[in-house]
Amino acid sequence: MNYKNKNLEKLSKKIDSLEDKKKYNNYNKKEGGAGFGFKISTEIIAALVVGVGIGLIVDNYLNTKPFGLIIFFIFGALAGFLNVYRVMRRIEKQR
Repeated sequence: MNYKNKNLEKLSKKIDSLEDKKKYNNYNKKEGGAGFGFKISTEIIAALVVGVGIGLIVDNYLNTKPFGLIIFFIFGALAGFLNVYRVMRRIEKQR
């Protein structure tokens, strides 16, 4: 009889700890939306800024005024979207 009570107590503690974890995870998921949006926008903007910067530098050294900017802007946009795709895949794997 005493053995059963100990097992029931252990089971009750495990259930309580799992319920606490579930509440904590739900809280984090609700609060993570703004952070997720900020991370995605930062990935895209950073890649575009780097692409434009490289394009301007190439244009100054090679005297190809709009072409370096345009080409590296496109490369930066592609890199930004590739980074967003990688972040999305990583999040899907975690779920």
